Amino acid sequence: MQLLKADFFKCSKSISPWVLFMLAMVSAIIFTACSHYVATGRLSVETASGSLSLFSETQMMALLGSIAAGICLTTDFENKIIENAITGGHSRNAIMIHKMISFFILMALLYLPYIIITMIFAFSDTAFSGFIPTPTLNILSEATTREFTADLFGNILLTNSVSLLIFISQLMISIFYMFLLKKAVLVIAATYITSLILGPISSLNETVHSIMAYTPYGIDLSRLTIAMSGAFIAKSVIICLLFIFVFYLASFLIFRKSEVK
Repeated sequence: MQLLKADFFKCSKSISPWVLFMLAMVSAIIFTACSHYVATGRLSVETASGSLSLFSETQMMALLGSIAAGICLTTDFENKIIENAITGGHSRNAIMIHKMISFFILMALLYLPYIIITMIFAFSDTAFSGFIPTPTLNILSEATTREFTADLFGNILLTNSVSLLIFISQLMISIFYMFLLKKAVLVIAATYITSLILGPISSLNETVHSIMAYTPYGIDLSRLTIAMSGAFIAKSVIICLLFIFVFYLASFLIFRKSEVK
């Protein structure tokens, strides 16, 4: 608990997490505005699906999540914080668990703007277009055509929760890189490049797709809707939790055998 409090204190005094949060908020607003303009015909689908799609949660979570893992967590190696924690009597497993919890909270903070956007506009009369299949646009384009009910509200929260779990599991590889590379710049670059490669590669061919389907990178985001089936939810959650656990073990093995300087 002391390690977690130390992370919270460090992040609260640092400007980096709040800058990243504001970038996520601005991106969520721009992306939502693009969806509305496409729905009203003020913006073409081609333009919105091009460079403006960089503001989607799939793109921004990969970018900002990689930066957050590097700047907010990996710098603890460079600043000797991890070394001091070990010499202070904390076990390596405890250190890793606390870093993972901090990582989960950071990812939730970065995804929060997109959740806020869906909760604000899902029950409005504003028109939205799902011009690309992302959870945010899926929710907005479907929910705005329905009457508000407790079930609809619950389904939106569930869709957002599953989406967040998928993004967290995709970026869990940054924890592995953090204990392997111990350099913020290297972790940022490796995590972002991995996210860019493993997403598109799942559609390379049937063999690769069948393998990637058992990882968070192969989950079909177009199916993350408020009407998604229970079987899809269960499968996605199991894949994500297993992926997180596998990389927890891999990271722990690396950390246990490594020398912290």
